[in-house]
Amino acid sequence: MMLRPALLSFRMQRFETLIIVGATLISVAVSAVTIWLFSSGGYADCFSSSGPVFSSLCQSSMATWLDRLLRASTSLVPIFPIVAGLLAGGPIVARELETGTARLAWSLGPSRLRWFAQRAVPILAMAGLAGLAIGLTSGALLHQLAPATDLDQSFMGFRNRGPFVAVEALGVAAVALAIGAILGRTIPTLVLTLILVGALSAAIDKVDRTLLLNDSVIASGETFSWDNDLYLESRVKFPNGEVLTYEEAYQTHPEVQMGWDGNGPPPFEDVVVSIPGARYHEIELRESVAVGALAVVFVALAAFAVARRRPR
Repeated sequence: MMLRPALLSFRMQRFETLIIVGATLISVAVSAVTIWLFSSGGYADCFSSSGPVFSSLCQSSMATWLDRLLRASTSLVPIFPIVAGLLAGGPIVARELETGTARLAWSLGPSRLRWFAQRAVPILAMAGLAGLAIGLTSGALLHQLAPATDLDQSFMGFRNRGPFVAVEALGVAAVALAIGAILGRTIPTLVLTLILVGALSAAIDKVDRTLLLNDSVIASGETFSWDNDLYLESRVKFPNGEVLTYEEAYQTHPEVQMGWDGNGPPPFEDVVVSIPGARYHEIELRESVAVGALAVVFVALAAFAVARRRPR
């Protein structure tokens, strides 16, 4: 019974569905072939150490090409949730309001919310599954680039791999869905969604940074792991245990600004404020729940707009 409305929803957004599904399948297929060539050809050994490997295999044009392809693929991952979310969520309600088919369906159907669910749920599920496929693929690519790194204990590729990519895609799609239900125009919906997503991302990053700083630890340059731990900022630690930002240290300790002349032990130590890599999944889950909750709010806002919209 639910299959027919889902197929209808995909058919009405066949252009967007083709782009999202096609881009996902092509990306996964190209990444799978690249990983297979990388592993079967022995090129993974070129990244098994921290320094460059000067063997004929690792210096070959094929190794260089595969390395560039892997890095280019991972660098495109942050763009996918935005594009997929816009294409998936924007037209769901906006296009039908713009063309007038929504008003016809509302006059024939018993429930606007049922109509909304039949249109929105399949498309949102598609966006989430596509984001999940890209996120898992990104994790596999990062594993090839850093085989010695335990990604379960590392912030490498933070927010650009794993299930969080799916949550991001759903978040953008939910924002576009709500704006489309309010405006009823496709193009303005896409433009306003980009602006709002940018503003929300900045606000979320600011709040998230505050929470991360509250949960952070102080590590010296010797114990901090650039490959695994999440860097937040650098600070100055004094022999009495006082830890200050550089701005605070400049104001209260003139010797920091003057520097150290090399005679005797330094009067301060440069330290790093960070989150240990062992907490990666905890932080990822916390951010996923926050973005997911925001997505639920926008989906509810879209449903409310549909239910309360006056037919014209």
